[in-house]
Amino acid sequence: MPVPADSPVLLDLLTAREERSLLRAARMTHPLAAGDATDLYVNPLVEQVFLGAVEREALAHVHQVEVPRTSPGLGDVSRLGRVEVSWSEQSAHGAVLTVEDGCIALLAGRRTYCDIVVAGGDPEAVGRASERLAHALRAERPPTNKVPMRFWSDHDDTRRLIDVPEWSTIERNYPRAARAAVAGLLAARRPGAGSLILWHGPPGTGKTHAVQALARAWKEWCSVHCITDPDLLLRSTSYLMSVATDSIGDDARGHRLIVLEDAGELMASSARAEIGQGLSRLLNLTDGLLGQGVPCILLVTTNEPIGRLHPAVRRPGRCWMAVDFAPFHPAEATAWLARRGVERDVRAPATLAELFAVADGRELTAVASGDGFGFARALTR
Repeated sequence: MPVPADSPVLLDLLTAREERSLLRAARMTHPLAAGDATDLYVNPLVEQVFLGAVEREALAHVHQVEVPRTSPGLGDVSRLGRVEVSWSEQSAHGAVLTVEDGCIALLAGRRTYCDIVVAGGDPEAVGRASERLAHALRAERPPTNKVPMRFWSDHDDTRRLIDVPEWSTIERNYPRAARAAVAGLLAARRPGAGSLILWHGPPGTGKTHAVQALARAWKEWCSVHCITDPDLLLRSTSYLMSVATDSIGDDARGHRLIVLEDAGELMASSARAEIGQGLSRLLNLTDGLLGQGVPCILLVTTNEPIGRLHPAVRRPGRCWMAVDFAPFHPAEATAWLARRGVERDVRAPATLAELFAVADGRELTAVASGDGFGFARALTR
């Protein structure tokens, strides 16, 4: 017997269907492999619930967006929509939500990213939901003294907020020549004549702090990518292209700065064959066919004298600037100590690290060095 349209029984059935949980109702006609909905790791059950809803409800429009975050956790996802399933782990958090206009959202938080996949029957509704979720889950703009950096290791990366100094607070920690050269770079708002920057000088001359100050000065137009395994980067074209082209959230700032610290031995004329081939690929990224349309600036720091580097690295037109982070001359070193209330007549060139050692009450002793520099060394009393 037909049931009247206004029957309480039928209304109860329709209400129950509308309120039912996607977690209980997910039924697939065929198995799905992990990774079918998102490239970021998410618990397979979470992904199965989302894809089951897409197939069952015939949701024809899907939009995906990835945003940066400062932690893998997504917090209380119930603030974003009705929670169908939420699975949190130590380094990941996945959830499926029912959101506005009948859309379904998959959220995949992993490390310091969040992948947002929204499916629905209306493309405009999908777009609105995607935009709202991206705005809610995107990491807040970092404070002035912090810059987001991506640290790469073996094709994978982690995004971290790094405390960075303002150049005006540290510039007196560099000899006059290096100070002027770095200040010129910090003032740039686009790459100069060449896309390769070389910072060379002995250990303890402040190259790392200068990199941090550069990241702060360029943060509005240039993202920063630090390579922890430059030797592996030079051996793998796919790794190199991932660093050069992979984009996420605030990395879409027009240019990216790729930093290879202490990589001078990889740039030397005597580098072994496979490293030499990798160096060619790296240089092609800065000004060759490989780099066309890839706005990358390469910053290499090294403790090696610049004369030991491969001539192809140093040639004009490729090298934007080579900055010599030399030790302080004796007169500048004496003045540096005087500004910190230390009366000492320095008679030999001294690095910044050595001057800090003296300021902390340790003696500065000139010793012979076999590394080709012959600079003074700070020794603890």
